[in-house]
Amino acid sequence: MDRIVDGEFAVLLFEEDGGQLTVPAVKLPPGSREGVWLLVHLEAGELVAAELDLAKTEEVKERIKQKRARLLQRMRRRDL
Repeated sequence: MDRIVDGEFAVLLFEEDGGQLTVPAVKLPPGSREGVWLLVHLEAGELVAAELDLAKTEEVKERIKQKRARLLQRMRRRDL
């Protein structure tokens, strides 16, 4: 999930095609928040079901953490 708008709507971004879908936040499972990955089921472009994808969420968080660490390391070396 990319973001929550006005506390009412969630903007979902799709990894495969870069598309997005805005849905009522109440349609999402408990624990949904910005940055959490979801497995979604759509029918005719409408959200039918969604579940948290905690494994993907952790994988992406770890990848970002590693990239940040490498970037900070490069910046520190450059400053020496």
